[in-house]
Amino acid sequence: MKSKKCIIVFLSFLLCLAFIMPVFGAENEEGQRILDKYTAEDQLGQPFLTTIRPFTGSVEEEAVPEDVQNAVSKYKALTVKAYNIDGIHIYDVYKNDGKKKPLLIYLHPAHNSRKFFLVEQAAAEQKGSGRVSFNDYANAGIRVITLDSPSCGSSDVGPLDFMTIIAETVRYIDHIIEYYNTVEDADATRFALQGYSQGADSAFSYVAHGAYQPAAIISDCGITDFSKVSAVFDCSFHDKWGLPNIMSKQQILTFARLYSPCNFPEKFENVFILSGCGEKDIIHPPAIIKSFEAKLKELGYKNFKFIYDKDTGHWPLEATRQNALPVLKKTLLKK
Repeated sequence: MKSKKCIIVFLSFLLCLAFIMPVFGAENEEGQRILDKYTAEDQLGQPFLTTIRPFTGSVEEEAVPEDVQNAVSKYKALTVKAYNIDGIHIYDVYKNDGKKKPLLIYLHPAHNSRKFFLVEQAAAEQKGSGRVSFNDYANAGIRVITLDSPSCGSSDVGPLDFMTIIAETVRYIDHIIEYYNTVEDADATRFALQGYSQGADSAFSYVAHGAYQPAAIISDCGITDFSKVSAVFDCSFHDKWGLPNIMSKQQILTFARLYSPCNFPEKFENVFILSGCGEKDIIHPPAIIKSFEAKLKELGYKNFKFIYDKDTGHWPLEATRQNALPVLKKTLLKK
């Protein structure tokens, strides 16, 4: 009798497996497709292109939300527009004086959208120091572009896992550069990237894998070795953040190891880096960025400024903000 029960239990287990395994197989298959798409040899660490590819997409102007309009309208000389560039939703803040302007592309932190830099962060900076950085940049003659990265804000895609968001953001930046190369009062050949947290990770990743060479990147709480941060590839953290588990933990870890910007230090030789990091940051540990700084020094590179604050955790540094505009004037405006 017991043997019959054992057989029934065993058959039931096999039946469950028959239904479950195709699901896991499909997930792993999709995860492998994603992994192959972004980590193929011809996608990683390729040399920068010397000319900008033709833009072949479509662009639609969108309405600017009231809170964004109010934030920018405080500064009478500035104009704000909203565009949908083939599903990439951006805001564009600039002085409408007809002059060609280099670009600053601001990359948002996780779970925040393109208005973060123009509304939430601007309000915090104004409260703390009386100045707002996007206003400083735009008044200096820089075109400030903020975007909804994939799976965030009004993005047309997603939900995506952390590594796929980073890698797809790199492709978004390529497309933005190609569009602005068609805009009369923009100089897409001169651009910089700025970001905090996930945005900073994307900025470092763009230098490693993007098609075009930025003049500078400005990073707060960025990392360059994703394989050293368990939250990147631990699927339980994805659940906590509301990110999907399309890829297996091992696939994400492989993605992180192959894609990490620290593997491609030679791409940073002629890109100025301004990097701020808090010594108390437990989300993006400072040891990771310090290791990357040491690697650049070993290569003899001097085109960078790394700032560490012993009293700060995972938050933008005031020292980064104070140094950002001088860096942009030097690299983008050649002043």
